[in-house]
Amino acid sequence: MQIQKEADKTVFVANLGSSANEEIIFELFLQAGPLKKVTIARDREGRQRSYGFVYYKHAEAVPYAIALLNGTWLFGRQIRLQYGTGRPVFCIIIKNCSFQLTHLDL
Repeated sequence: MQIQKEADKTVFVANLGSSANEEIIFELFLQAGPLKKVTIARDREGRQRSYGFVYYKHAEAVPYAIALLNGTWLFGRQIRLQYGTGRPVFCIIIKNCSFQLTHLDL
């Protein structure tokens, strides 16, 4: 039997409010299948960030969780879910670019 990678069993959760905690996220995502753990990212000062990761015991639970819970309102914020990589996802914003600039130029 092939051992599945941790990333295959991970859901990235974005747009978490400050009232959300690991226990609440755990209970919410348990609807989709058995969990290993839940983590919410923290900055260097220990303050909670607006994203986290849900780690399932089985990879089959991941697409089900995304279909079931993506867009759910939690403490006044609509959470967004993606297949997780086990690492933070970064977005780079580039301003003041020419409209002729394409992704190939970057």
